[in-house]
Amino acid sequence: MSGEWSEENDDEDEMPGLPRKEIVPADRELLVLAARALGAQFVEVDGEGYGNLHFEDGSVTYAWNPLVHRDDALDLMAALQMQVDYQARGHRITGDVTVACGPNIYVSEPKGGDVSIATCRAIVRAASLCRNTTFPTEIY
Repeated sequence: MSGEWSEENDDEDEMPGLPRKEIVPADRELLVLAARALGAQFVEVDGEGYGNLHFEDGSVTYAWNPLVHRDDALDLMAALQMQVDYQARGHRITGDVTVACGPNIYVSEPKGGDVSIATCRAIVRAASLCRNTTFPTEIY
């Protein structure tokens, strides 16, 4: 019968897979350190562009990447009690995004073409330093 499955025609109906999304090494390092600030271990999911957070109590947060998922960035910011500041003129953001994590860590990120992306990156960069260092106040 032509409508039945068989090994010889198995690949005929397959759709092409989504392209792999690798996390570049510099971003992976930021995510590992940001996860550590939350008390978690970051485990990358190969080819998906995100990882899972494994906590000591056995709980897991799946599909975590605050560099691209804004809800993850907001959760990270709230968990570490960060403050975000924008250089603005009127209602337009005109300059850098600055994130404070604790009393001694300030990270600035250029606004670039997308203020949301810049905000996420600044949050993750600040988190990567928060609770991982005792350096004096610096802007990176």
